Amino acid sequence: MGFGPSISAPTITGTQVVYPARLFAAWAILTIASLVLERVIHRWKYWTVKLTGTHPFGWFASLDSDRRIDTEETETYTVADLKDRLDWERKWWRRTTRRGVRAVVIAPVVEELTFRGGPYLLAVTLGVAQLPLLVAGSVLWAYLHTRNPRRYRRGTLPVFVSGLLSLYLWLIGLWWLAILVHAGNNLVAIALAASEEWWRRWQHSFSPGEEYTVTVDDRIPQPDRHGLYRAYTPAEETLHVADVEPGETTRVRVATTVGLNGYAYPITESGQETD
Repeated sequence: MGFGPSISAPTITGTQVVYPARLFAAWAILTIASLVLERVIHRWKYWTVKLTGTHPFGWFASLDSDRRIDTEETETYTVADLKDRLDWERKWWRRTTRRGVRAVVIAPVVEELTFRGGPYLLAVTLGVAQLPLLVAGSVLWAYLHTRNPRRYRRGTLPVFVSGLLSLYLWLIGLWWLAILVHAGNNLVAIALAASEEWWRRWQHSFSPGEEYTVTVDDRIPQPDRHGLYRAYTPAEETLHVADVEPGETTRVRVATTVGLNGYAYPITESGQETD
């Protein structure tokens, strides 16, 4: 028995009574379960590798993450690197918008029609049970998420759990609602990622593209492990600058922020970048 108001929604074969509150509760439960399951699996892999000393299926990557971070922290930044980074930063909103359109508009339609719609139509055509084919399509869909770039990669089982509501909606013929649920999932993921990046940018006193006249510190050993020199603005804010000399006063352009630090490179007073 459902709870809350109900609506009559069109399905493939007719109409179906739908309880939005029940669907929302199911979506919330499955989303939380997926995230918790992903965390549990990650920790299980970590301790399995640590206790046994073996790393099947590339599980060593979880143990090697700290080493990768240390390597990134000791990376040397050149003027060319920082210019490229500024160009990358300036295109952030454009990239985020394109990724959002792909994730919220294109991907749900293509993925639902391919991995669940295809098995559904095949089951109807062959006159066999729909559930086994829909489960097989959902497993394949979930597995392909393990092939995503590292930042967006997720485990097969957590992704499969997050898609159970869409699988159920296909079983009762609400294919269009399955697409909307899939789009909603992706919208939440994109919004959270964009909010996290926006917060990272907002909490810094420097913004990419800003220009300052700075004086390079000549009282401490220079450069640091990143190949950058510590310099100060007239307001005594600290920037880390490439290709300058201790004691020099120069005009710089902020390329990016890393951690709590602003990274910049020198430009001429006329605004032309130095090479």
